[in-house]
Amino acid sequence: MAERKIPAPSSEVQLAWTRKGVGNWNLVFDKGRGEWRVVKRDAVASNQVTYDNYNAGQNTYTVTTPGRGGALDVSEETTARQEAQDPLYKYVRDFGLQVVTDPTNGRTELKGFSVVNGKVTNEVVPYYLYLDSKGKINLSQDYDAIKKTALDDLKATGKLNTLFQDLYNKKLISKETYDSKNLQAADFNAALVGTINEYSKSVIGNRQFDPTQTQAPDFLSFLQTGIAGRGGGEANLPRREFQDISKEQLNAFIDGIYLETIGRKPTEEQRSAKLKELNKIVKRGIVTTTTKEGGEIVTRSKGGFNESEQALKLQEQLRQENPLEYERRQAFDFMDELQKIMSGGI
Repeated sequence: MAERKIPAPSSEVQLAWTRKGVGNWNLVFDKGRGEWRVVKRDAVASNQVTYDNYNAGQNTYTVTTPGRGGALDVSEETTARQEAQDPLYKYVRDFGLQVVTDPTNGRTELKGFSVVNGKVTNEVVPYYLYLDSKGKINLSQDYDAIKKTALDDLKATGKLNTLFQDLYNKKLISKETYDSKNLQAADFNAALVGTINEYSKSVIGNRQFDPTQTQAPDFLSFLQTGIAGRGGGEANLPRREFQDISKEQLNAFIDGIYLETIGRKPTEEQRSAKLKELNKIVKRGIVTTTTKEGGEIVTRSKGGFNESEQALKLQEQLRQENPLEYERRQAFDFMDELQKIMSGGI
């Protein structure tokens, strides 16, 4: 059996938990999926570690291995299937990889647990990543090691000149460096470390915010489309984030609003129609754009499932569509409150 360290939950996951409400929702580490999730408090499974347990010191979990008969247990079978579908899964799981933000300066980095003499430690360090031309994911705490892997791979595939061309097109290196193809030039190395940094964050960050993003993009393709140039380079691409909200959670939300507003659950047809509408909102995600306006960096976000906003909309819809049921429910609530007041006064 293998013992693995549970990574700390990202600030984004903790924020999602706070937005949903810590009273009714719990933050758990799913040992089968190897990641933190927000679930209903009454839906915590046996293979999940709660945030309270994590803070109390439960920061490792055991991964079972095949028995003598060769059959995998449910947890191991899930892990094996996840690794086959998601090439990044084992790296995120084993090293606790995630994009973290320094709240003092807003700087983001790809970080994970340090490995010393083949053992994962508690120390958190920067990581760098490169997908080579053979499809192998190269990961290291040592930037120079990843730099060498990248340059050797680009040389072997005849694409080193393309790297210089792309960096020059984005005005990240000088014409002198471009013409000489000088690998020791300061501007070339500054541009390369920045690109590898952004590439590493993009590969893991995309998966972090959207678990369906399991394939690492080609390095040069990322440089061409995901890196902004200087002095009129490409605009920053919009950022799309996805919320981890299941069908069961949306159904529970719909039922709760119906009961609270008109005193009954929706019919199957009503629930299905509302679920379809809310699913579209969740799938569109939250789109964030960053622009420069009047000497300031302005960030705007739109979209996403806002529980309070959607609750108010559904309540108003039910009030208009079911006026009699709505009034009866309000009258019932009034009488209930009045009874409480009278009982307290006796």
